[in-house]
Amino acid sequence: MRLVALALAALLAITALPATAAPRKHGKRAKVHRKVVRASQERLVDLTQPGSPAPAPPPSDPVLASFVSVAAKEFSLTLSRPLVGKGTVRVELRNNGEDPHNLVVSPEGTHTPLASFSALDPGTYERRSVALDPGRYQLWCSLEGHEAKGMSVTLRVE
Repeated sequence: MRLVALALAALLAITALPATAAPRKHGKRAKVHRKVVRASQERLVDLTQPGSPAPAPPPSDPVLASFVSVAAKEFSLTLSRPLVGKGTVRVELRNNGEDPHNLVVSPEGTHTPLASFSALDPGTYERRSVALDPGRYQLWCSLEGHEAKGMSVTLRVE
């Protein structure tokens, strides 16, 4: 441990020395760049010694979001995020278009509704909580002809 401390002190002393002027180039002084190295604040621990603290556990998986906003306009649906976590998910439908739009949430490959949103007028929104297991879900506008014109999007749940 002393050897590491001495090495760090020597390194700091070297970096603290003034930089020498570089030779003149075309009558101007060339810029001199120094790299400053800072000693680490981390404390080294010998885990082989009795009474040493246990190593920190590895970071756990990040928690996935439980909210998604769906922007509807002629003729598309746009998700605020393509992936959410399993369980209760808050789904928001925002009608950013000029015509009414609704939303149906179904397991991918089916048209079996798990949740249905009302037809919303332009500029309005609605939020609902939907219980979703891991998988892929199709979100689509069920108003006549809207899905065929592109108002469908896939949401992944993990």
